[in-house]
Amino acid sequence: MQVIKTDKGYVSGTVIGEVGKEVSIFRGIPYAAPPVGALRWKPPQPAAPWKGIRECTHFTAISPQVFMPGMESALPVNEDCLYLNVVTPARKTDERLPVMVWMHGGGYSMGCGNDDVWNNYRLPLNGVVLVTLNHRLGPIGLVAHPALSKEDDNGVSGNYLFLDLIASLKWIQNNIAAFGGDPGNVTIFGESGGGAKVSVMMSSPLAKNLFHKAICQSGTATAILQQKTLKDLEANGVKLFEKLGVNTLEEARKIPWKKIIEASQSMETPPAPGHALPTPVWDAAIDGWMLPQSTKEAFKSGNINAVPLIVCSTLGELTGPGPLVMPQIIPAYIEMIEALNKFKARGYACIFDQVPANWRKEGAVSAHATELTYVFGDWDNTTGWWKNSTGIMLMSGAKSAGPFLTTIDKYISETMMQLWAQFAKNGKPSVKGIIDWPVYDKKHDSYLYLNEKIEIKAGYSKAGQKQ
Repeated sequence: MQVIKTDKGYVSGTVIGEVGKEVSIFRGIPYAAPPVGALRWKPPQPAAPWKGIRECTHFTAISPQVFMPGMESALPVNEDCLYLNVVTPARKTDERLPVMVWMHGGGYSMGCGNDDVWNNYRLPLNGVVLVTLNHRLGPIGLVAHPALSKEDDNGVSGNYLFLDLIASLKWIQNNIAAFGGDPGNVTIFGESGGGAKVSVMMSSPLAKNLFHKAICQSGTATAILQQKTLKDLEANGVKLFEKLGVNTLEEARKIPWKKIIEASQSMETPPAPGHALPTPVWDAAIDGWMLPQSTKEAFKSGNINAVPLIVCSTLGELTGPGPLVMPQIIPAYIEMIEALNKFKARGYACIFDQVPANWRKEGAVSAHATELTYVFGDWDNTTGWWKNSTGIMLMSGAKSAGPFLTTIDKYISETMMQLWAQFAKNGKPSVKGIIDWPVYDKKHDSYLYLNEKIEIKAGYSKAGQKQ
């Protein structure tokens, strides 16, 4: 599967993996037009068609952002970032494999879809087509302003980040069959800010029928990043324009993106007590269109895209120590599942507590984002992404500078990939001979516990609490 016809033209990819375990990868396929110049701070527009075969063998630019120390990217950074990657094990275009769409973490201001770890070949080898994507972030993706709302056909502004996600899901509906995927069986999944993005998609009428299952890992907008009113975000936009010294949209659209991010940073408030990050200036806007009400209220009222859901957090997020402790996430997850139950949609709960042998011996607990290398099959550090986990683990009780990975880590990783892929196939994350993962209900309060011993436990609602 080296050359594929999309609705805009032909694309070529390349092959990655091991001998006998190869998959095709197509990097940097445009799913919308470059949001630059007059298209800055506008909903995504259709990509232009091209002639010939577009070579999609290298990652494209990622969205403008501020990088955390030690996590800088070697990839180009600019506003022309609306591209996605497809990793497929399909050999023919008519295989109709389930599709998994990864929404990266980093809040709404950092991260990208181009990291090697989630473009790894091992999760797709479990029989799924994997899509990873880039979208606008921070002030480039979320600025609202009265003048922007005035020029918009729907009278709203902001939320460009989420409109990008919706545009990517529409691209998948139109094109993924050519890559061996099934547009009628799409699972969206994400971690941290990516989990929040998933929950926003579940709350937006514009995303209706664009996906069929969902996985929230360590994040939901019902508890974290809980949105702001359009009016409040428009007021922030007015302040941003004042700092930039511009009065018109034409002037604002000519300002270099670096200056916009610098001005936005100057508006941030210091982290609140007990929080690792500053209060975000930019958030999803409750605009009456993309987001008619807050995600929390949408789940409460039942105005949601009700699909089967897995919710997962790490033990360290519940108990600490670590840079991001979120005990409120389990009550939020339970509320989401109970809302889905009213629509007969199944929910499954999970706590991840696998820690490499040396770190566990040193007293470390599973910290925020440590499950990612397992979900994507990097049980042997082939992608080098474990270095991003090391800093977090050192704040979570670890003392060694790197992990000592064993066959147990491989087993947990392979189990998670099988469970996640099985869920994508039929909405039931159970694998014969490994685990029968029960549907969550408040009466039994059962959940999957993932560490050296994979088991079903009771007491999810109280997990992580001191007894």
